[in-house]
Amino acid sequence: MLFAAAVGGVWLGQDRIVALFVQEANRYLTTPVRVGRMEVSLLDQFPQVSITLHDLRVSGSLPQDTVPLARARRLYFAFDAWDMARGHYRIRTVTLADGQVRVSHDPQGRANYDVIRYDTTATTSDQPFAFALENIRLERVGTVYDDQQRQQRYTVQVHDVKAQLDVEDMLVGVEAHGTMLVEALQLGPDAYFRQKELTLTTRLRVDRAARLVTIEPSELKVGAAAYSVAGRVNYRHAANLDLRAEGRNTDMQSVLALLPARLVKRLSAYRSRGDVYFGGTVRGEMSAKANPGIDVQFGCRDASLYHPALKQAVEHIFLKGSFSNGPAQAARTSVLRLREVRGTLQGRPFSGDLRYENFSDPSLALNLRTDFDVARALQFYPLAAVRSGSGTAQLTLQFAGNLRQFRARPATAAVRSSGELVVRNLQMHLRDFSQPFTGLNGSFVLRRNDVAVSGFAGRLGASDFRLSGMLRNALPWLLLPGQQLAVDAKLDSRLLDFNQLLRLRQPTPASSTKTAAAASPAGDYVFRLPPQLALQVQTTAQRVRFRRFRGQHLTGTIRLQNQVLSAPALSVAAAGGRVSFRGSLDARQPQLLRLSSTVSCQQLPLDSLFYTFEDFGQRFITARHLRGALTATAESDLYFDGALNPLTDRMEAEVNLTVRNGELNNFQPLQKLSMIAGRERLRHLRFAQLTTPVYIQSRTVYLPEMEIRSNVRGASLIRVTGTHTFDQQMNYHVSIPILPGLLQRTASMGTGPSLLLAIQGDEDNFRVTYDRSRTQVARPAPAAAPAAGRKPGLGEIVKPAPSANTTIPSEPRKAFELKKPEKKPAQPQPDEYFDF
Repeated sequence: MLFAAAVGGVWLGQDRIVALFVQEANRYLTTPVRVGRMEVSLLDQFPQVSITLHDLRVSGSLPQDTVPLARARRLYFAFDAWDMARGHYRIRTVTLADGQVRVSHDPQGRANYDVIRYDTTATTSDQPFAFALENIRLERVGTVYDDQQRQQRYTVQVHDVKAQLDVEDMLVGVEAHGTMLVEALQLGPDAYFRQKELTLTTRLRVDRAARLVTIEPSELKVGAAAYSVAGRVNYRHAANLDLRAEGRNTDMQSVLALLPARLVKRLSAYRSRGDVYFGGTVRGEMSAKANPGIDVQFGCRDASLYHPALKQAVEHIFLKGSFSNGPAQAARTSVLRLREVRGTLQGRPFSGDLRYENFSDPSLALNLRTDFDVARALQFYPLAAVRSGSGTAQLTLQFAGNLRQFRARPATAAVRSSGELVVRNLQMHLRDFSQPFTGLNGSFVLRRNDVAVSGFAGRLGASDFRLSGMLRNALPWLLLPGQQLAVDAKLDSRLLDFNQLLRLRQPTPASSTKTAAAASPAGDYVFRLPPQLALQVQTTAQRVRFRRFRGQHLTGTIRLQNQVLSAPALSVAAAGGRVSFRGSLDARQPQLLRLSSTVSCQQLPLDSLFYTFEDFGQRFITARHLRGALTATAESDLYFDGALNPLTDRMEAEVNLTVRNGELNNFQPLQKLSMIAGRERLRHLRFAQLTTPVYIQSRTVYLPEMEIRSNVRGASLIRVTGTHTFDQQMNYHVSIPILPGLLQRTASMGTGPSLLLAIQGDEDNFRVTYDRSRTQVARPAPAAAPAAGRKPGLGEIVKPAPSANTTIPSEPRKAFELKKPEKKPAQPQPDEYFDF
């Protein structure tokens, strides 16, 4: 009966209660409020009676605002049921559920929350309906604070927060407790407390007349860590802060929770144990024109830092740190210090200190001493550029100077740097290199920007090296992009294996497919010269290996400048003789490498030479056919793509060669000349000396007329001229005297008539026929020398000058001239090596 009476009373008095509530609310609110539906309920906040507002929308105080100050699905104003009997209603509890509150300042600093009128004249006791708040509750409320003037934005999702209010005129006491999710506290470009669950317990005293908030010791928990805050905030004009903060039960994770993601990305996986502490003060004005003074002390005592996945830990860490924004409370006077830093990694000690000042124009003073195991260090802190490593290293480093000046002018900046790195039995496999560095030992001494290398020895794949010299501008090259490293050193090696060295760098994914499609039989070599590297290296190698090439006692100087590699004089013993090289390789266009060189050799066995260079990519004349000693000089311009595939359509070369004590054995075309000598004699053709120039141009080898004086009596003097294309198309013309010595000789006569033959076709299908296209001469004169410095043009061949007694037929024929072979697409052919 009592419950029914209460429900009936609420229903009967609902209109009067709503009217009184609207009248009282309008006395305090200065902005429009829209409500979808309003009702009085005994059940919503039982045992209290509540006025429930559905679909509430409260506008802000700024006229240009389009986003409301607050919106809520339900807002409850509760009062005691006994108030109905007395006729005086006192709102004691407010509950906001499923809402959104947005508090903001515009770029001029004006707030959107000035919606409450305080200067009411009537007292609470005089009014039939009044607000006497004692409790406030927020359930599932999103809160946004946006200060456009200071570029700050705080986004918080309140799960459940209860606040008790003690109101005495203009003094308000607040005690709150609850849980919330901080999505982000955005300060400029950085976001703090991102996605952190917090538990808040606070006691505040607000003096509305003096506009002063006093924060009694309050606590904010992030996991097991607790942060206490106390002090005062005066907001009469600009906010003036006097706050003290201290952390308890903190560890690395709780400290990192305060920092933006860009600062903790690499450290977020690490965990810590031990005593980690911090505390500090914030004092002064915080406004668009001023910042408060900040002083923070932090550190750890016998702490450990470990990576759960890698099972690696830095132990016994001690450090003392401090941060202050200085007397001007600005970045230019800010100072960060780390002092008395020490610890161990897998039992190996490290120590040092650091001072970082003037965040606007930073200067750094660093002192570091460490002895570490490389494998353990890489497991604890992996580097993307290093696949794996092992060995030990000792490092001492001192650096002091202005970082901006160092970045702008590293050569002249007032920077002091020194130190030494000693590595022992270091193994290192880099990400972009196919072969590992092994057995590295040596020392590197830093002297300002340069590094002196002493006794640095090791292996790169199968190759070994020992390097001593100077690395100039090494420190800027390591720390700054686009800096050049100049190496002035001496290199000694027992073996240089270019089969591996030219495959040293892994091809990029974009180019690997293209390279594989056009790869030569030599394999997918990758040749790149970094533009920031300059070299002058005196090189000595006992052995050099590349495919079939086996060289010994390589000596010379190698230079690199602006991606042009040059060698003024290289010498190597190979194939039973001595080879000298000078030239340059221009790699400024990665897909068009140009090699300009002069190569000379002395007394090289022909069979060894043809075997070493794999018969130069043809099967017509091979190593098994030839004997003799070659002396030659070659000047050439060769072109390659980035995978060292020859671009044969651009190749040009001039070779002057002399062969002594030569032999041509089991050469199939000679077997078809059995009409001039027996097959056994033709099977083993010997000649004392052969001297001739050879020209290479437009994918064609041009052979001017040369004389071969052989051991075959019936063909003691053989003249040969012709062409051989890179597509293995042959067009040779042979002149053999007929019955030499049987015809009467005079001073004006030659050796007699000659048999003119043509060898045409490819290596696998050629024919030897009578050459009807050539004019028969009684005695050809020696071949005319080409014009000085001139190579034959396309299809052009050097022809002999006519002698005084030339037999001219009754119908003159056109003199013989080699025709240019048909132009074909420029691409390497199978088993083709005309790059020497």
